[in-house]
Amino acid sequence: MALKIIDTCVNCYACEPLCPSKAIYKAEAYFLINPKKCTECVGDFDVPQCASICPIEGAILDANGLAINPPGSLTGIPPERMAEAMAALQAH
Repeated sequence: MALKIIDTCVNCYACEPLCPSKAIYKAEAYFLINPKKCTECVGDFDVPQCASICPIEGAILDANGLAINPPGSLTGIPPERMAEAMAALQAH
């Protein structure tokens, strides 16, 4: 059981202090999660705190490689609808 921060991380430092197991650390280019320490916040919180604060949609993956803060999770706008809106804006 461990989460993973991918290279879309912008090093905002929001997640690191929230991690109850101190599994998140800064390594050269971006933050990483120590899989031996990560508990996915089970026993401490209902949802992983790193994903709840992360401003980059899709930057945190679960053990299956699925984003736990997927596109649309911050805005509430489904990706398809966002693509349509952006296309309409660019057409004008």
